[in-house]
Amino acid sequence: MAGRDYGFARGEETSAAPRLDRAEIVRAALRLLDEDGFDAFSMRRLATALDIKSPSLYWHVSGKDELFDLLVDTVVGKCPLPDGDGGKPWDERLIEIGLDLRRVLLAHPAATRLLPGRLPFGPNGLRLADHVIGLLRRAGFDDRMAGYGYLLLMFYVTGFAVQEIAFGKGPDNGERLAEVSRYLEGLPADRFPDLVAVAGELLAPRLTDRFEFGLRSLVDGLEEKR
Repeated sequence: MAGRDYGFARGEETSAAPRLDRAEIVRAALRLLDEDGFDAFSMRRLATALDIKSPSLYWHVSGKDELFDLLVDTVVGKCPLPDGDGGKPWDERLIEIGLDLRRVLLAHPAATRLLPGRLPFGPNGLRLADHVIGLLRRAGFDDRMAGYGYLLLMFYVTGFAVQEIAFGKGPDNGERLAEVSRYLEGLPADRFPDLVAVAGELLAPRLTDRFEFGLRSLVDGLEEKR
């Protein structure tokens, strides 16, 4: 991680590659990830999509790691951060941010796979962090708890989304969940009585309700510390 600029330092264009800029490269990379998936992605395929030679990419990004930092920041930047409070209490605004962030992460499943081990501290990630921490501070949390609240929100939302995506999104998702539920229901009830009892509810296809339940529980826990 040391030495990365997270999108601030490197110039947008160079004389050696005047028709490209980093924003165009990131947009093309995100399209490739969305259309073809993470496993099919390569810098060579990205260069082909941009109709350039691979070395030209490295005038704009130092390598795949820096590009992935930029991709994560681009996706995080799609989470809306409304000005003002709209007359809503802090907890409802924090829940809205959590729901919106999960939505944009699920919309870009291949890019979301880049999140583990990567600090979302590009320009958009910094704005999100400052927004959430400021919301909590203005709600009366001290600096320690405002920082905790931001980290807990990010860890919960990104972790939940990453697990959802790893399990599989799309038309086959419901069948996979049903298959696992049938397996759990078929376990010997004398050995796993409680697991068998809740098997039908544990992996019900719709996860949004459970995500929101966990998010509200997190926010309720913060309220107790205010």
